[in-house]
Amino acid sequence: MVQMYRVVADTNVFIGAIINNGNSRRLLTETAINKKYILIISDEILDELKQVLHRPKFNLTGDEIDKMIFVLILLGKNIKIKSRFEIVKEDPDGDAIINAAYDGRADYIVSGDGHLLSLKRRRCPNFELKITEKLKDH
Repeated sequence: MVQMYRVVADTNVFIGAIINNGNSRRLLTETAINKKYILIISDEILDELKQVLHRPKFNLTGDEIDKMIFVLILLGKNIKIKSRFEIVKEDPDGDAIINAAYDGRADYIVSGDGHLLSLKRRRCPNFELKITEKLKDH
């Protein structure tokens, strides 16, 4: 039986999947088509993504953004964040990613954010952060 890794993706990974055809898009493809990953999402992550996608540089309508969020809800496992770790002092939005990873029992966090990447392999209470810029084939 193939192991399905539980993954939390940072907002920048979702943005990369939308505007590029690289590693970020592969994560979503592997989740949707090949069922290789379980994508862990939360309302906090989706809210941040909505805010970012509304920026004028992305030139997206509210309807387009709602459709993208809906697809992520269909693809992912939406969890309720209960933990309140405050680890990313420079970027408190990063704490939502860490809390989702903890509460969703994620195997990996995928991010391009320097603040999160600087925490690679850090031990936190009751779990070890495994943060990477891209997932390698397992």
